[in-house]
Amino acid sequence: MEDDKKIYLGKITGVHGIKGWLKIQSFSSPPENILNYPLWIINNRGQEGFYSVEQGRKHSNKIIVKLEKIDDRTKAESFINSKIKIMRSDLPKLSNESYYWSDLEGLSVLNSKEKLIGIVDSLIETGANDVMVVNTTKDKRILIPFVMHEIIKEVSIELNYVKVDWSIDSG
Repeated sequence: MEDDKKIYLGKITGVHGIKGWLKIQSFSSPPENILNYPLWIINNRGQEGFYSVEQGRKHSNKIIVKLEKIDDRTKAESFINSKIKIMRSDLPKLSNESYYWSDLEGLSVLNSKEKLIGIVDSLIETGANDVMVVNTTKDKRILIPFVMHEIIKEVSIELNYVKVDWSIDSG
């Protein structure tokens, strides 16, 4: 796990009002947790900069924020579609058998016989449990439920693998 890695945490989707407030699409769970990070890295039209969150709140079903250095609607509009990132080191430490999705992406997926099934491409939140999207060695995409001790037998971030009780024919 790289603590200097940047984690994609959300996106600026619009403006709110005339004083520079921004509408945010948050990828954290719950969405308002994005407000727990006071310093954001925003790539705006190829220019990456650090922005402090001055204020933020849930507004209807959206998150809105006021960032330092963005004080009017015109400037705020120039940030629409910009990605919001934070440093990996800013994320809280997790307990055992809890993982950030970004740490699982790119790991090899091995079956119980340690045969390579594929590589974790992404994860999906389904409500019941998270699901890994795996690009297989047979050029297919399969979905594997992320259920610890039942389907997910072992995760090693350090050794770059996830062991699963799953066959390629199951997906």
